[in-house]
Amino acid sequence: MILKIVLQALVLIAAAQVAFAQDYPSGIVTHVVDGDSFNVEGFGQVSLAQVNSPEMGTIEGVHAREYSMEQLLNAVVFLDKDDLAGTYADGGIPCLVYLSGSDGMPNLNRNFNKMIVDAGYAAIKNNTPSEFDPALW
Repeated sequence: MILKIVLQALVLIAAAQVAFAQDYPSGIVTHVVDGDSFNVEGFGQVSLAQVNSPEMGTIEGVHAREYSMEQLLNAVVFLDKDDLAGTYADGGIPCLVYLSGSDGMPNLNRNFNKMIVDAGYAAIKNNTPSEFDPALW
C-alpha cells in the first residue's frame, strides 16, 4: 500500500514537471550580462524577477556575474515569466528561472532566483509589482 502511494506521488511529480516544461519557454543561456540578467536563445534578455545583484563596475558585481556564468552559461533553463511586472527599462523580461534536471526537465528545486540570493551574490527586491513572492521560493 505504501509503495503504491509513493509511486502515485512520483507520477504526479513527473506529470507536474512535464506540464511545466510544456507551458513555459525554455532555451540555452548564450550570454550573461550581469548577475541578474542574461540572454536565452529564442527568448531574448531575461532579468531575474524580484532579484537585484550588485552593479557591474564593482567587485561584488563582477563576482555576481561570475557566479551566474558558472551556473547558467550554455545551460538549459525554463522560464516562468512574471505577468504582472511587464518588461524592465533595459529590455529584460522578468522571470523565475529553473535549471534543467538530469532528465532534461525543469528541476523545480533549482530555482536560480533563489540560488543566487542564497549564495550571497544578490538580494531580494520587492519594489516592483510581481506575481511572485520570494518568501515562497
